[in-house]
Amino acid sequence: MARTKNRTAADRSIATSPPYESVFASLLRRGSFWLFAVALVYACEFLWTFSYRVSQIDFSHYYVSAVAMRAGIDPYTTDLTPIATSFGLDLEEMKAATYPPTFVLCFEPLTLLPPVPAYWAWTAMNVAFLAIALYLLLDGLPADGELRLALAGLAILYAPVTDNFFFAQTQILILLLLVLFMRWMKSGQYALAGLALAFAALIKVFPAIVLGYLLLRRQVKAIAYTGAFLVIGGVATFALVGVERSSHFLRAFPFLTSPYFFDQLVNVSLAAIVSHLIWTISGDARLEPVRQMAIVAADLALLALTVRATLRTSKRSNDGDEAVFGLWVVTTVLLSPTAWMHYLVLFLLPYAVLMRLHLRGAASPVVGWLALVSYAIAELQMAAYIGFGQLADWTHRMPAWVPLPSMFTWHLSLLLAYAGFYLLAVQTMPVRAAVPRAIGANRSLRPA
Repeated sequence: MARTKNRTAADRSIATSPPYESVFASLLRRGSFWLFAVALVYACEFLWTFSYRVSQIDFSHYYVSAVAMRAGIDPYTTDLTPIATSFGLDLEEMKAATYPPTFVLCFEPLTLLPPVPAYWAWTAMNVAFLAIALYLLLDGLPADGELRLALAGLAILYAPVTDNFFFAQTQILILLLLVLFMRWMKSGQYALAGLALAFAALIKVFPAIVLGYLLLRRQVKAIAYTGAFLVIGGVATFALVGVERSSHFLRAFPFLTSPYFFDQLVNVSLAAIVSHLIWTISGDARLEPVRQMAIVAADLALLALTVRATLRTSKRSNDGDEAVFGLWVVTTVLLSPTAWMHYLVLFLLPYAVLMRLHLRGAASPVVGWLALVSYAIAELQMAAYIGFGQLADWTHRMPAWVPLPSMFTWHLSLLLAYAGFYLLAVQTMPVRAAVPRAIGANRSLRPA
């Protein structure tokens, strides 16, 4: 009888332990409290510091665009500067609306408030979106409070998260919608998954690239629901905004894909990376057709790699499918015509998938190192901006003959992330054997 009890206790110890105990996870557990405390203090500090951004891009752009639309003005064809000036807001070069009409329409309720309360309401919403997204992502990990606390701290400290709040951007909302999409797809709730993806595409457009993932996975129900909700959302937008005003959104594309935006070093899209390379190497305006063809070729090559990884893993488990979806998330950022550093907020999703596989011993060390270096580069670049301000733009002063100035910092971080998550999607590592260890009084490692 005693032997049976001992065996049961041993089996329970193994069952509640992560299958693979890594050095990285062990280090995170030891410093979890201090890491999360530092992250929390940092978050409160930067949120308070960013309060002056009420009058700046991008919040000012959202607010003025929504004010114009609520007043019956076409924000896509009207110079919004007078409206901005009346509210004491600065639009910089963004004289007309550039966001999809569905997003501007959804933002309208906030314009019932003056700019300052509206800004803090939008910031509070983003904090809530981030908290929910992190809770759902960490819910897929072992129920280890210390580990989850440490990972939440790393997520809060992630430089693109800071950048998202600095510009009062929308990427945290898109992250939440994609996390919900992944969870609902896994549980077979295709209607809800289609609703989440359709809403993300309606308010930001570029998440529609995820439809390629559904097509290759032959998820007919999810595709049908996504299409249906896209139609419903589109019709509702047309009815409330007007067909003519909604269609004028297309006029923003030439501006958003102009050389002005591609020349920004903080533009991390693949099109911008290719443009930087060609302009740095040649500096010849006559090569514009070559640049455009190179962009198309690079986009097709990247899409082909992602398709290849998806097809190679078509018969794998849910773990492999989540890894492939994480790769598609990275692909959407690279293929977006214009993508800024805060788009990398979406990488918290594939990072969570990687961490779960890492804890099971099912992710190769190479993948872990690529992801870790990508994270570190983003952190170092943000530290450079905070510590040196405009000196962080030293790449603008690089000699013309230097071939790769644009590949530093955010570009390198993004490309390394794609390489790591591509390897994660195509790898076939078996899950390692369990490593029993003592369970502390306040440490439960029962799988979530």
